Formats: sequence, structure tokens, C-alpha cells
Amino acid sequence: NQNNIAVVAVFACVLLHCHRGKVAPKESFPWQVHLSVQGGQSGGMLIDHKWILTAAHSLVYGENNQIVQKSDILVAYVGHNNVENLTQSTPLEVASLHPHPGYNNPKYLSYDNDIALIKLQKPLPFNSSIMRVCLPAKGAEYITGRVGWVSGFGLTDDDEMSNDLRYVRVPVVGQLTCRHSIDEVRRKKKEAPDLTDNMFCAGLPEGGKDTCVGDGGAPYVLKHGGVYWAAGIASWGFGCGEPGQYGVYTRVANYVKWIKQTMTDNSAKYKYSLKETLNPNFVELSH
Repeated sequence: NQNNIAVVAVFACVLLHCHRGKVAPKESFPWQVHLSVQGGQSGGMLIDHKWILTAAHSLVYGENNQIVQKSDILVAYVGHNNVENLTQSTPLEVASLHPHPGYNNPKYLSYDNDIALIKLQKPLPFNSSIMRVCLPAKGAEYITGRVGWVSGFGLTDDDEMSNDLRYVRVPVVGQLTCRHSIDEVRRKKKEAPDLTDNMFCAGLPEGGKDTCVGDGGAPYVLKHGGVYWAAGIASWGFGCGEPGQYGVYTRVANYVKWIKQTMTDNSAKYKYSLKETLNPNFVELSH
């Protein structure tokens, strides 16, 4: 029913059946952000010294699916791949929240523009454990079959949140294939969100590795020329690793202009050094 759809979608996480996900080595995925809104867990990624990219639905709370208005409701952590270490560290001070103005999802059936920015009070110094991920370059391609990395503190097989950051490698799925899978769900459940051109799917047809409950807003990254870039944001899906179903992600490449404009409008200087985005430990995760 619609409630079942809503639960999976609003807390769309990054790891399904985490026994198939690998524990992330220390200092890998240094852009990973752990978010908490009113006790609910979400994910995000650093894209600049003062900016976090996440899903708009990660800033939602309450029965009426309201966007958080006060930044003090949200708590953010970076720098560790272990939840206990994260929550014992000093949380980041949030300056302002910027959900996409086109996001409107009162009934959990419209995840278009599921993207948001979080501005921090103070710039983060980058090191081996804290680093930004690149935004998509102009003309970035989502090639069907290309494998990316999705990471988060999602549910384990025992329906408990993982204490360790985990990751899985899943391929980009063609839009037609994904749309057909959603149509199958719609035939059974009658109501389902639409797949728009601002979204893409990733996962395996046999299931087992996908998105699940726990880390909406988590990063899906692809690699090009030795550089890892933010391709997707975990948004919604059906079930957990069910055969023939895929995780649905916000297509970040469609929002680069909005991201840069929002950062500029809020007095952010936007410059990237590709050298800063390279992390030698991440190479180990290619297998």
C-alpha cells in the first residue's frame, strides 16, 4: 500500500542486505556525512569546505512531511567510518538549509528535485579523513552498466543499523529497464512515484545489493579519469534488494547549475582542486 511505499522512499538507504556490503576501510569515502533529523538517520556528502549535498527528503520530519526550518534540529558529523566515533566527536555547526525549491512531496509520490544543500557555519579543513567529492563535469555520462559505489550506515540483515560505514558496488541501470520495473510495482500497488529525467536507477536485477532503510541522501559515486564524482543521491525505491527492483537516485548532473548558483548566492567561493579530491585509500575499493 501507499504507506509501505512511503517508508522505503523517505528513508531510502544505501545498503540492502549489508552482509553483502563491505566494511569501508579507514579514511575511505572521506566525503561521507552522517545526518540526524529528529532522531532519523540520513546521509550526505561534502562538496566543499562549507557545503553538504543531500536529499531534500532527508530534511523532512513529522507526520506532515515538513521540511526542516531550523538548522538546530539537524545534526551532522564527518571524519569517521564508525557511528560510535562519529557521535562522540563534535557535531558540525549548521548555518542554513537549502532544499531545492521544486521539491514538493506531501504524499510520498513525487521525488522530483529530491536534492538539498546544507551550509556549515565554519569551513572544514580537509585531511585524509575529511575530503570533498567532485561535482559532475559538464557532459557527465551515466552509462548503463558502469559500476559505482554507494556507501552508508544502513540496515543489516538483523534489521539493526550498522555501526560501521559499509559500501556496495552496483551498476547504473538503463532508464527503460528501470521504468519497466516501476510499472510492475504500479500494477500491484496501484500507486508509485514517477521516474523522471532527474533520476536514474542503480542495482542488480537479481537483487541483494541496493538501497534500503536508513540512509536517504547517501552518495553514489562514479569514477572518471582517476577522479570520483557525485553521480547520485539515494532517493527512493521499493523493498530491500528484491529481484527486479532497483534503487532510485537523484541525477546530480542535472543540478550542477543550481548547486553552484545556491553556493554563490550564499557567499560561497567555489573552486576545486582535483588534487584535493584524490584519496589513495579509495583505490582499494575497486575490487
